[in-house]
Amino acid sequence: MAGAVDMKYLVKGEVREAESFDGTVIRYSSRGRGLPLVTCNGVANTSTFWHYFEDHFSRMARVICWDYRGHGRSDVPADFETFEVPCYAEDLLAVLDDAGVDRAVLVGFSMGAQVILEFCREHQDRVTALVPLNGPCANPFEAFGSGERFEKAYTRVFEYFIEHPEGLERVGVPLLLSPVTWPVALAVELDRHRASKEEMDLYFEHIAKMGFANELRALLGMARHSAADVLPAINVPTLVIAGEKDGMCPARLVKRIYREVEGAELFVVPHGTHATLIEAPDLVNYRIETFLRENGLL
Repeated sequence: MAGAVDMKYLVKGEVREAESFDGTVIRYSSRGRGLPLVTCNGVANTSTFWHYFEDHFSRMARVICWDYRGHGRSDVPADFETFEVPCYAEDLLAVLDDAGVDRAVLVGFSMGAQVILEFCREHQDRVTALVPLNGPCANPFEAFGSGERFEKAYTRVFEYFIEHPEGLERVGVPLLLSPVTWPVALAVELDRHRASKEEMDLYFEHIAKMGFANELRALLGMARHSAADVLPAINVPTLVIAGEKDGMCPARLVKRIYREVEGAELFVVPHGTHATLIEAPDLVNYRIETFLRENGLL
């Protein structure tokens, strides 16, 4: 597993391999039978955070969870320039083909929303329905600022640390694996009454093992991407989910998808932060299941 991260996974599906357009090996898991539901992760994240979703829907459908190139179980690409959303969309195509899936419901969390929308640019005929979850159609850094000067500033910082990651690794890795990360995460974003320390520890561990240079490449790729032009052309059932208190991808960014996709539905998770997948899994799963049943898919 060239470059794959060795870490604990909470999803239980059988692990398989798909070869993407450039030979990069993409690993995915499959569990259950029936309607294919394919998940797409956030940046610097792994499919382990879909375990509540997998447990729930694998009883009534086929749940496929996978990791982007350079993330989790999947291999690091030979070409670092392919840490880009359109390349992740082609990785998704490889997973569908390898899994023998003609059409699927695509559920994308955070950056995964960009991936599933980008996938529709060329492959909407492979899509049964869409569920963008806590994610935008374009650069999520707009939550923190906008304009050419802002973009140039963070791009220069990221590019510097991509070329010189040693100091960041030396300080950042021990910090991520230290006890301080949990209280900081609670203070910045998470709901202390609903978030899971075990799951967040896995997230911090993955970032530490993924390598800061590759994480920054992925972040820049995410920031450069926009699928805003795709929204008016989407013609499949779409459920947009936002968190009421999401500070990383505010509801105002998520709602753009709802406004510009004809017939889209919107569900705002009460008190939901950016971690609705693990903070309110029962509510999120219930709303998605209701959406699928109302559209005759389950």
